[in-house]
Amino acid sequence: MVRAVLFGLSAVALALAQPKIEVKDPWVRLVPPKSKNTAAYMKIENMGTEADKLVDASGNVSKITELHETVEGKMRRLKAIEVPAGKTVELKPGGLHVMLIELKEPLKEGQTVEITLKFEKSGEIKVQAPVKKGMGGMHHHGH
Repeated sequence: MVRAVLFGLSAVALALAQPKIEVKDPWVRLVPPKSKNTAAYMKIENMGTEADKLVDASGNVSKITELHETVEGKMRRLKAIEVPAGKTVELKPGGLHVMLIELKEPLKEGQTVEITLKFEKSGEIKVQAPVKKGMGGMHHHGH
């Protein structure tokens, strides 16, 4: 009986010591029809007690999807984006973002883009991101 209670408590403690990821306010920047690249932005909130990492992403509108960061006006590809326990990481223009490279067709305002985010511990989370006119600082995604 005592062992069962202890086991039950340790299972609860283990379940609590995990990342709990929520993705809020996702959106994709509307770009001119001839543009082949755009970016997706969102807030990634970890309400758990353990850190997690966004390690990959894929989208239904581009051939290539990568994690990027803009530093001093230059973009660089990232292997992962850390999401600390109890914190929110904001992907926004001029900072961290998900690059959608080689768009399969021009995007339209109001269109919804499906993006699958892959986390090291939390697995895959699918988000529906509406296409909106750019907000915040513009930065170019040339390759």
